Amino acid sequence: MPIEGMNDNVFLNSLSLQVVVAMIVGSLLSNTFKYHAKMFVIVLMSFLVLVVPIPLFLFKPRWPLNALIPGIVACAFIRLFGVEYEIRGQEHINVRNGGVVLLNHQSAIDIVMLSRLLREFRNIVPVVKKELFYMLPFGIASYLVGVVFIDRKNTASAKDVMKREAVAITKDHLKLAIFPEGTRHDNDTLLPFKKGSFHVAIDSQSIIQPVIVSKYHFLDHKRKRFGRGRVIIKIMPEIPTKGMTKADVNELTERCQQLMQTEFDALSAEAKQYCHI
Repeated sequence: MPIEGMNDNVFLNSLSLQVVVAMIVGSLLSNTFKYHAKMFVIVLMSFLVLVVPIPLFLFKPRWPLNALIPGIVACAFIRLFGVEYEIRGQEHINVRNGGVVLLNHQSAIDIVMLSRLLREFRNIVPVVKKELFYMLPFGIASYLVGVVFIDRKNTASAKDVMKREAVAITKDHLKLAIFPEGTRHDNDTLLPFKKGSFHVAIDSQSIIQPVIVSKYHFLDHKRKRFGRGRVIIKIMPEIPTKGMTKADVNELTERCQQLMQTEFDALSAEAKQYCHI
């Protein structure tokens, strides 16, 4: 019996060693392997740092700053993979103002970028698709840090949720982080903006604050490459919507789209020199 147990341990230790060696060799020889490994580890780490403190979140549920420490850990971790963030325009943040923060959406690792912005805004909560709530226990952790879930397939339900959040913008001075493109992509041109976020801002007569994130030149999903680089994030001045009506939605949408595209082009050109893939 002891010999059998010893053999099992030897086998498991040997298997573990083989897996570790295979990962090291794979990372050295294959850019594709490094891409998948880095994406998996970063996303998994982002989930874990949010899930582990769930018991602490219960003391003050739905509080955005619950995610502050997990966010700091996530940013420190991704820096080990060669990705760093540079924030500009902090002087444009007014924590007393609730409103809508618009961001361009590029990758699943945007979750780390959002956690970095929490340190600056302190009252910001992302709006995400409802399906993420059912990714337990990550969905529960996200709910406890204030994340807003909407059902994109049910327009009436999504509108009801956003109406409630429009009240929270005014009452609790929350800023809703919304990706107006609706889906992530790595194109040079931003996708046409959906108008839901602009309706929310006008309904609450609050501000819109564009935040532009430079292109992830270090990350190429098509070629499966994940290198090293800098992400430049620029926080733009607030755009007031007080006095605007539904008739102004189209003009406001176009104005923000043009502004964010211009800044995206400039920041991406600058960030490219700091990226290696």
